[in-house]
Amino acid sequence: MAQELEGLCGFGIWFLHDVQLLASLYGRHMLIFPLTRLWFPRKRYIAAGITSTGAGAGGIIYPLTFKFLVANYGFPTGLRILSSIVAGTTLIAFVLGAPCVDIPRRAVGPIFNVSTWIDRQALRNRPYTLYVVAVALVYGGFYSVAFHVTEWAEVKGFGTEEDVPGGTGERLGNSGFRTFWFLTIMNGTSIIGRIASAIFATHLSNPIVVHAATTFLASLLAFFFWPFAPNNSAAIAFCAIFGALGGSMLSLPASGVAYLIPDERQSHAGQWTGMMWSAVSLWALVGPLIAAALKRQYGMNLVGYWTGATLLVTTVLLAWSIYLKRKEGHAVITGEAIEEEPKTEESTPPSTSGSGFVGTIV
Repeated sequence: MAQELEGLCGFGIWFLHDVQLLASLYGRHMLIFPLTRLWFPRKRYIAAGITSTGAGAGGIIYPLTFKFLVANYGFPTGLRILSSIVAGTTLIAFVLGAPCVDIPRRAVGPIFNVSTWIDRQALRNRPYTLYVVAVALVYGGFYSVAFHVTEWAEVKGFGTEEDVPGGTGERLGNSGFRTFWFLTIMNGTSIIGRIASAIFATHLSNPIVVHAATTFLASLLAFFFWPFAPNNSAAIAFCAIFGALGGSMLSLPASGVAYLIPDERQSHAGQWTGMMWSAVSLWALVGPLIAAALKRQYGMNLVGYWTGATLLVTTVLLAWSIYLKRKEGHAVITGEAIEEEPKTEESTPPSTSGSGFVGTIV
């Protein structure tokens, strides 16, 4: 779609990529986290995982639908039809979605006040700030692979791109496997990763542990499979496994914030989550651009190395965030002072379960 728009409108493909990424990050995560956290406090990780599977399903349905519409109705009409479908499904969520009245909400100040958008307590919370940096690196690394996977498959000879992007069925080369299926496979298997990670996060009561494990495995895949995949079968296996791990990495951030936020700041959960996505969106734009520059200068293999290195650093940051969070919990139990959040005699001691709700067992 971006290539077609580039030809029709004259915009650069990376400009269109940036606009789409900003819109999708802000739009979809306003649907995934706020409602599930409020309505399912005890099973919020499972609820968020189930909700996020819509992104994986859409990653299969919408590209195939778009190719069919373009082939039968042309690009402008096909794009209008697809946009109407997306707007209609979003409207359903807008009409039916409602906040839970049992959960207290903070009073929102004037729109131009900095405190309305930014909670300074979050900036002083070290586990949270480390986690935000880690999530930003996750998005920058994963989208680098997702944006280049079809080109990678063509360069490596694992598949061929249609000579007509509209979906006429004509192919170039000897292989009958089309390159767009590699990205479709990644989107499809992400559903497995989203559900599985939610189950493990609920069982462990710590989504960041699951997040760290999946980023480490994904970094190994990027380091060794992307440059050295020997054949079509290995490339398909890479996309299937990396897609499942990617589904986990992309669906867990909001749950990680729910785990990290102190009990006394629960009314600011939406604010902390919004601050995270604002920071993440910037690096999600920059990461693929860096990967593209490395590809042009050094070749396609550098995309895999870039992603692997990014996710490996992410693993370290996530482990550090877990350590600091547990250290804070130990300090509260033993009565030691915590610099960021001093306690008073009237304050309610935070839950030691790691959840965002006092006395809640996830």
